[in-house]
Amino acid sequence: MLKFIAACGSGLGSSLMVSMNVTKVLKELGVEAEVEHSDISNAVFKNADYYVLGRDVAESSAVSSIDKNKIITLQNILSVQELKDKIKEKLKIE
Repeated sequence: MLKFIAACGSGLGSSLMVSMNVTKVLKELGVEAEVEHSDISNAVFKNADYYVLGRDVAESSAVSSIDKNKIITLQNILSVQELKDKIKEKLKIE
């Protein structure tokens, strides 16, 4: 089973919202996955298949230890369509 981590600076508001959207999108796509949210400092120590980050957090030095192929960077964390498009691209779903 795939594992996604949505991360933000504090691991509270925006990461929780993005994790809920990731769960929604994955369900729509028929993909089984575990989804959690975290602050970026702790997220880098968790083993995940994909990390979903806002562009502000993606530019953080803490992210440098994450394999770039595992990062999904959102320009607009509120856009479910952007999230869906990027997840489909990463998972190679038509």
